[in-house]
Amino acid sequence: MHRDHFNSAELKLVNRAISVSEELVSDHYKISESQWLRNRFDVKTGAQLTPEERAANDVFAQVIRYRGTPSPDAGAPRNFDLYMICLQDRSILKEVETNTDVPLYPFLLYLFVHELVHIVRFGRFIQSFTMPDSKRDLEENIVHEHTREILASTQLSGVEKIISQRWAIRHCSQ
Repeated sequence: MHRDHFNSAELKLVNRAISVSEELVSDHYKISESQWLRNRFDVKTGAQLTPEERAANDVFAQVIRYRGTPSPDAGAPRNFDLYMICLQDRSILKEVETNTDVPLYPFLLYLFVHELVHIVRFGRFIQSFTMPDSKRDLEENIVHEHTREILASTQLSGVEKIISQRWAIRHCSQ
């Protein structure tokens, strides 16, 4: 039986994976904490998603870009991008329940590292968020290779099986 949302124990793994993946990506790209503020991102899980943030059944996560303006109290107003990593709990849970080679924590770590690599590339203008469909496969291959490289150094049990596969991840501009 497939569930729609993570339970409390799984949400703890989500939070741990966010923290570890941010550290791994920061170390890999030599990004300080203050530089991360320029690459603004947040994470939502299934229970928090709006209908527009829900993806097709075969997608595990998607990044949506929102445009924002800081409050007047924040100093000079300057528009910014906020990248929302939207986990699709149902698809993730279904995958780990049906595929015994995919433990939840390493899979979450893969998803977050993968998405953070995209966000770094978008923030550094290495790749445009609004790339044409013809370039998406190439970008996914590049990001997958960077993700493999970052995770290969972790020595985390189960990661080797996960980085040897390709996963359905999507990016949307709003």
